[in-house]
Amino acid sequence: MEQACHDNMAVLWLTGNQHPDHNTIWLFFRNNREAIRKLLKQSVRVAAASDLVGMVLYAVDGTKIQAQGSTRTASYRKKLSKALERVDASIEEMENNLSTSWETGLGTYVLPEGMSDKKALKEVILQKLEELDQAETDSLQPSDPDAKIMKCDGRKVFAYNAQAVTDAKNGIVIAGDVITNQNDQGMLAPMINMVKENTGGVAETTLGDKGYSAGEDLAEAQAKGYNVLVNLKKDVNPEDNEKLFCASRFEYDPEEDCCICPLGKKLKFQRIAKDKKRKTTRRVYHCSGYKECPQRWNCSKNKRGRTVGLSEHHLALADQRQKQKDPDARAMLRRRPVIVEPTFAFTKEALLFRRWTQRTVEGAKTQWALMCTTVNLRKLYLAWLNGEVDLA
Repeated sequence: MEQACHDNMAVLWLTGNQHPDHNTIWLFFRNNREAIRKLLKQSVRVAAASDLVGMVLYAVDGTKIQAQGSTRTASYRKKLSKALERVDASIEEMENNLSTSWETGLGTYVLPEGMSDKKALKEVILQKLEELDQAETDSLQPSDPDAKIMKCDGRKVFAYNAQAVTDAKNGIVIAGDVITNQNDQGMLAPMINMVKENTGGVAETTLGDKGYSAGEDLAEAQAKGYNVLVNLKKDVNPEDNEKLFCASRFEYDPEEDCCICPLGKKLKFQRIAKDKKRKTTRRVYHCSGYKECPQRWNCSKNKRGRTVGLSEHHLALADQRQKQKDPDARAMLRRRPVIVEPTFAFTKEALLFRRWTQRTVEGAKTQWALMCTTVNLRKLYLAWLNGEVDLA
């Protein structure tokens, strides 16, 4: 806190207490988004030219940062549906009372007090539900429609997922992006693509957490020739799974097109099943000798015997499991947190950047590029002070 005060005093003295107002800063940011994003690439190239980038080991990860929009002013399908039910019931009750009064001659046809308000409220609710339908979501912040509900610092709030790739040599942020998905799935190859765009090449190895371990991600990276090591989930990594008959412990034999169980029994191909949710297919293999197997009920509770499904990308997963049998690869993977997570810690703790001040995902992308550039400029400055680089 004391250091922050000293830094601010120095800035005040250097500028002669001259400072732009809020609107000036906002207009500058809005009108120079493209140029601000280019700064990150330029900082990476300066660092690379100064031999601060190793190009040997990178790590990719994401962190949730709260959006500017509040959860209190947002629309939620569940709450709106319940409110609509209550309003409909209230209107129906008033209409029934009015009809009864008219039929029995107990009064003249007078619109009950509050009915017009209830109908107006119903229109508002229907309009908000229509907005949710158009956005194809169950929650919407009108002032920041791109933001999604995510778990951020232990709370469910509207947020964005900030991605970063950091170099192991000096912690230079090689690439940064912002997405609206809560998980990191689908971002492994795209982030390495950004690295290639910023540096002209890729690291010998890129490390990733479990969020990047989907078969589709690994297959895409493999197809592009990217060497990656990612933490695998327990259900796909036999090394981390204590269950003997976990599906990941069934080895695939491409020559016979069968799966081999931990007891050495072969499961033959049975059918192709469609996954409607992921819009993919998987090959299903069935154990025909399950009735004679002494471990039948430990392997599966299904009366028809054990089946194992292999996704379209099971070979990429198998290749990743094979890589991680190497002790050096596992040791390398354990370094992932100390490579990339300091970037997020610095931006959140030192720079106090815990909430976006820009709305929409495009605004967040620009702001995150600026934050990543700030991290790099700080490292370049310290290297210059130590005489490690010449920035003249």
